[in-house]
Amino acid sequence: MSLRISIRPSKDLRTNYGQISALTRQNPVAITVNGREDTVLMSHEDYLAQQAAIEEMKERLELYAHLAQSEDDVRLGRVKPIDAAFDDIVKTISE
Repeated sequence: MSLRISIRPSKDLRTNYGQISALTRQNPVAITVNGREDTVLMSHEDYLAQQAAIEEMKERLELYAHLAQSEDDVRLGRVKPIDAAFDDIVKTISE
């Protein structure tokens, strides 16, 4: 998907939907009302790709937050030997 946006007036939705639909396969189309951008249309394929990219970014941000927290824990000495950690897990599961 490119960063270029086509601009069309809202009246074209009724009269030229086919053209607008075809344009969305090239780039998003901004629909104007009274000369001001109101709505943006994009192809379904671009929408799905955008949503997948957003989800991937959310997952990465969550991972980075966990890594940052882990770094803080190590830096502040909030750590314990792995055997002790596993003993705590087994104890919690057993209860």
